[in-house]
Amino acid sequence: MTDTDMLLADLQTEDPERLAGVATHLASGPLLEGMDLPGPFQDWLDQARGAWESGLLDELSRRLAVLEAEGRWEAVRLLSEGYLRRDPLQESVAAAAIRSDVASGRAAAAQRRYLAIRQALSEDLGVAPGPELERAIGAGAQDAPPPALATPPAAGRPAMAPQPAEPTLAVLAFENQSGDPGFLYFSDGISEEILHAVSQTTPLKIIGRSSSFLLRGAEKSAANVAARLGATHLLDGSVRRSGERVRITAQLVECASQTVLWSDRFDRELSDVFALHDDIAQAVAGALKSRFAPRGIGAVDPVALDLYLRARELRPDRLGYDSALLVQALDRVPDFASGWEALAYSEAVEARYGFDPSRFGDHLARMEAAAERALALDPETVTPFRVRAMTAPLCGAYAESERLINLCLARRANDPLDLIHAGGVASSVGHNQLALAYAERACELDPLDQVTFSVHAIYLVAAGRWSEARRQFDLGIRRWPDGGFLRSSAIVSAIQTEDWDLVDLWTRASGDAGIYAGWIESLAAHAREARMSTPALGAQFLAGQKALLESTGLVTLSHLGRLCHYGLADDAFALVEAADFSPYFLRGTRCAPPDVGISALFCFDQKALRADPRFLRLCAKLGLCEYWATSGKWPDCADEVDYDFRALAISMASH
Repeated sequence: MTDTDMLLADLQTEDPERLAGVATHLASGPLLEGMDLPGPFQDWLDQARGAWESGLLDELSRRLAVLEAEGRWEAVRLLSEGYLRRDPLQESVAAAAIRSDVASGRAAAAQRRYLAIRQALSEDLGVAPGPELERAIGAGAQDAPPPALATPPAAGRPAMAPQPAEPTLAVLAFENQSGDPGFLYFSDGISEEILHAVSQTTPLKIIGRSSSFLLRGAEKSAANVAARLGATHLLDGSVRRSGERVRITAQLVECASQTVLWSDRFDRELSDVFALHDDIAQAVAGALKSRFAPRGIGAVDPVALDLYLRARELRPDRLGYDSALLVQALDRVPDFASGWEALAYSEAVEARYGFDPSRFGDHLARMEAAAERALALDPETVTPFRVRAMTAPLCGAYAESERLINLCLARRANDPLDLIHAGGVASSVGHNQLALAYAERACELDPLDQVTFSVHAIYLVAAGRWSEARRQFDLGIRRWPDGGFLRSSAIVSAIQTEDWDLVDLWTRASGDAGIYAGWIESLAAHAREARMSTPALGAQFLAGQKALLESTGLVTLSHLGRLCHYGLADDAFALVEAADFSPYFLRGTRCAPPDVGISALFCFDQKALRADPRFLRLCAKLGLCEYWATSGKWPDCADEVDYDFRALAISMASH
C-alpha cells in the first residue's frame, strides 16, 4: 500500500490521537510536489496529481459529512483545518470548519475564519465566497445550529445537490501547464473556445463561463462541480504550449458516478487549434450521444490566435473585448469568423453601454461591418442577431428586436448572454414574467456570475416580488462587495420600494464600487430627498421634469409615476403631451437618466401611472400600442387596471 493509500484509509479512523496525525499529513502539500519528469512521464504525473488530489477531497468531504451527522465537531475542526493548510481556498472544507466553530460555541472564531477566507478569495482569485460559506456563517449569525445530515452519503461519495433531470455540462478552465503563469490568458482562452464549440454543436445545456471558470484546483472535483453548479457532467483538461506547438489533454466525467466517459490527448500546431476545438466537441458529443454538426473554422495564424485570445481576456478596466487587438488579428487572417463575431460584439457593447454616447455612430458602423463579415463566413452564427437587438432603437423596433433575439434562442437556446438580452427585449414591452423566466434560466446556466445574478434580482423587483429580490440583493452584496452594478441596482430597487433602511445600509456597504461610485452617491442624495415625501418634494420633482423637458424635449419615465404618487397626475400627463419622444425611435439615443430603458414604465412602482387611462397615450407616443395591437402579445399589466386596456390600446394604435 502506498503512502497516499494509507492517508485515504486513515481518514476513517475513530482514534482521536490518530486523527491528529492524519490532519498533519493532510497539511503536507500536493502529491510529489516539486518533482518533474521528462517527456510523457510529466503528463502522467500531472494527471496523477490531479486525480489523486480530487480523490482526496472527495474522501475528505465524505468523512466530514459523516462526522457532522454524528455531531463530532472537534474531529471536523481537526481534519478541516489540516486540509485548509494544504489548500486554504477550498470553500467546502472551510464551511465545515465554520460549522464546527458555530456548533462548539465559538462564534467569534467562526467570524474570523469567514473573514480570512473571504479576503483570501478576493485577493487571490478575485471572487467572493460561494453560497455554502454564506450559509455556514449565516447559521452562526442567527445562533442556530448547523443543519445535520440525517443520512451519511452512500458508497464512499460526498453529498451532492440533487441532479437536474436535464443533462448539464460544465466546461472547466483547463489547467495552464506551460510553465509560465503569464500564459493563463492562453489556457483560459482555449478553454472558452472549447466551451463555445461544444455549445454551438450539441443540444446540451452548458453552464456559463463566468461560473464554471471560478472552480480551479481542488475545487474541480466532480462532487463539488455537481454541488456548486448543478452539472451532471464536466469537461476538464490541461493546456501546454511550447512555441508553435500545443498539447491539450481532455476528459469528460459523469459527476454522479465520477466515471470518465472519454479522455484523449491532442498534439497540434497552433495554426490547427480551431480544428482541434471541433475534434474535442465532436468527441464530447459522441460520448454523450448528441447530435453534432462541425463548424469547420479551419486553420488560423498563430500570431492572430494569440492576439484574439488576449483581446477576449476578461478585465475589469473595460466593458467588452479589446477591439484594437481584434483588428490586428483580423488584418492577419481576414477570414477568421470567430474574430469578426468578437469584434461585432465588442463594438455593440461600446455602442450600447459605452461612456461616450457621441461615438455611437462610429461603433455602430464597425459593428455592422463585422456582423456582416461574420455571417458571410459562418451562416450559422447567432452573434449578428444579438448585437443588432442590443443596438436597436429604444422605441419602434420592438417586433424586430424580438425577431432577432428569437433567432438567437432558436439556434442556441442555452447561452446565458442570449437569455439576458432576451429578458431585456421582453421587459421593454411589459412582459415582466417572461423576462423573469429568461433571467431564471440564465442563473441556472451561470449561477456564480454577478451580472446574471443582478439581472435576476432586478426582474424580481419588476414583477413585484420585493422580499425575494431583497434577499438576493443582500446575498449578492455580501458575495461581491466590489460589485458596483449590483449594489447600485439594489439601491435603486430599495428607493422604488421606499425601504430607506436598506438604502442606507447598501449605500454604506464596504467595497470598491469602481465606475459606479458616483452613481451611488447621486442615488443616496436622491434618496435623502425622496424619503421626506412632502408636498414640496412633489413640486421639486415637477420643476426638475419641466427643466429637463425644456432642455431636451424628454422626461424621465420612472419619475412620471412618482408625480402621480404625489397627486400630480394632471401635471405628469401634461409633460407627456409636451414631450417629443421621436429621438427614441433613432438608434443611439439613450433614455433620460436615471432611466435605462422603456421597461421603467412596467415596474411595480409605476402602478399609479398605469392606473390612469392616459397612460396609453404615453404608450402610443412610444410605439407600444401599435406593437401590442399588431402582435396580440399584451403586457402583464393589461389585466391589472380598471379600464379596458386592450380596446383603448387598439384605438390609440389606429390614430
